This record gives sequence, C-alpha cells and structure tokens, in this order.
Amino acid sequence: MKSRSYKIDQLEESQTLALTSLARRLKAEGVDVLSLTAGEPDFPTPEHIKQAAIQAIQENFTRYTANEGIPELLQAIVKKFREDNNLHFEPSQIVVSTGAKHSLFNSLQALCNPGDEVIIPSPYWVSYPEMVKLVDAIPIVIRSTHESSFKITARQLREAVTAKTKAFIFNSPSNPTGAVYTQQEMEELAEVVAETGIYVVSDEIYEKVIYDGAKHFSIGSINRIKDHVVTVNGVSKAYSMTG
Repeated sequence: MKSRSYKIDQLEESQTLALTSLARRLKAEGVDVLSLTAGEPDFPTPEHIKQAAIQAIQENFTRYTANEGIPELLQAIVKKFREDNNLHFEPSQIVVSTGAKHSLFNSLQALCNPGDEVIIPSPYWVSYPEMVKLVDAIPIVIRSTHESSFKITARQLREAVTAKTKAFIFNSPSNPTGAVYTQQEMEELAEVVAETGIYVVSDEIYEKVIYDGAKHFSIGSINRIKDHVVTVNGVSKAYSMTG
C-alpha cells in the first residue's frame, strides 16, 4: 500500500471539535455540562433567513453558480463592508466560500509558498496553525498575556518578523479570549505591516459578538495597508448560521 500524504501525518486533531463531541456525549448521558467549546450563538437562525432558503429550494435555485459567488450576494457584501467596516471593494475583489474557515485556508493557499512563516498571536483558534501547516508554511506563535489583555504589541510583531515572514493572522474580536483591539492599537500594528510589507489575514467573524462598550474596527480600513489585508468575514456567528 502506498503511503498517505505527509500533510495528514503532521496535522493534529481539532481539540475544539473533540471536546464538543465529548460534551454532547456527556449531555446525552445526563451529565450537566457547560460547554465552552464551539463558538455558536444561543439563538436560532432568524426566520426570514430560513424562509428565504426554503423559497430558494422550492424555486429550484440549486444549480452551479459562478465561483466567486452570485452577483446579488457580491453586491450585498460590498454594501455591508462599506457601511459596517469602512472597507471599499469592487465586486471583483470579493470571493464567497463555504465559510470563514474555507476563506482563511484559501487565503493562505494564495499567499504562502513552502517555508514561508506565518505569525499567529496566542491564545489562538486551534485551526490556525494546522491550516498554515497544510500550505507547507511555518506557524510562528507570539505569546500574549493577561496583563496585556491578551493583545500583542507592535514591538512584538516587529521582533517576530523575519525575511521569511509572509503573513500575520490577526483575529479581533478574538477567539478564544474575546479581546478587541482598539483603532489606535491597530494603527500601531499597521506601521509594522507597512514597514515590512507582510500580509495581514484578518479574521473578523466575531465582529458582532462584542460587549462592554467595545467597538469593532477593521484593520483593512487603514488606508496605507489596505492592499496588504485580506478581510475574512461571514454570517455564521452574526446570524447563527453555523450548520
């Protein structure tokens, strides 16, 4: 039998999904479990979204579409980014995938060559390093602390960048810590991005899950680095469409 891909052997199981499965099994056995695993809203998908999906199926809207997404959806995304995030795109600059995780992986595939380094602040979503490994790049972890509110500084980012650094995965609001970077903090990180020429893969899927008066700001709206930023967003968290 031929050997399988080395990429499979170097990957680790998603601890999020493993613990989610364990929590479900324990609940089924009658154990009182408070699950802090998968990031899933506690409300159902809004009724108008469910009805629109049902209508689409009834009208046989089930055929292949353009790879980048249907035109109406692209226009809606352009409008959302402009109004909510101060991001100004043309429809040709938008690509729709099956979810934010898919978009993150596609972005890394498009940006990275074997041996490139990708900086990841910790604590991080467990899938980030594994996706980096899948594209034959090297995850470089920067540690944040409780004292820094689980945010990295511009100095830390600058010190982590090497000649091999291709990208920086930026997640605000953060999974798992909930940390939300301020505009000023992002401006300081943007200085490093502009100086070094690295890319930013900005995971903003939790933009609507913010509390205590925090305000979401998109790092891609900083004009001097807008061409360095891939903004990843979606509907799974904001509209409870994870399945």
